[in-house]
Amino acid sequence: MAKFRTAAMASCAGGLAALVIAGLVGPAHAENDFLSALFGAFNAPQRNYRPEPSMPMPFASEGGVVERQPTRRAAPRSRSSGGEGGGQAFCVRTCDGRYFPVNGADNRSRAETCNSFCPASETKVMYGSTIDNALAAGKSYSELPNAFKYRSEIVTGCTCNGKDQFGLAKVDIDDDPTLRKGDIVAAADGLMVAGRADRRHGALNFSPASGKIRARYERLPVVASD
Repeated sequence: MAKFRTAAMASCAGGLAALVIAGLVGPAHAENDFLSALFGAFNAPQRNYRPEPSMPMPFASEGGVVERQPTRRAAPRSRSSGGEGGGQAFCVRTCDGRYFPVNGADNRSRAETCNSFCPASETKVMYGSTIDNALAAGKSYSELPNAFKYRSEIVTGCTCNGKDQFGLAKVDIDDDPTLRKGDIVAAADGLMVAGRADRRHGALNFSPASGKIRARYERLPVVASD
């Protein structure tokens, strides 16, 4: 089944509008930070934090699909198997313990995706059913020196995009490692579906979405735009 995405393509490619498909998103914060909307916990540290009974997702509020501004951000995919112990793959920023789910065909592609979204800091990919029992090289997330440190403080210089602690690096549409055939992209001229890769350039082609697909998504709320 095709996954829905929103995108902002370069002006030469038609100017894809940056959209956010809202399910359950966290409260708005200063400057409508992308990660505050997409992942729900890139807000300021809370002094009286109490662990929730369900799996905490600093970068992902369950049910929400958000596009990175101004370039495309892929919707989270279903959990990937593989890696150490199997389960979901998590990209962990080691300087403060922040993490987000990543997907890919194999361990190498997941590591590349992780690094592409957080090139300014050291990261590692860990695998597990939840972040608490996620493993890498036989070591659990909770054993990391800075596990959950983001909950109590903002670490100076700990950044993914080189500018602040709350954003991911921008990935150009041509370099987005998460885009797959069948994914749906919201463009300036309507919904488009990613097709077969162009063998000459290794890029996916896009074609207009069918009436059935447009009808399915036309009433989804837009909570942010470029």
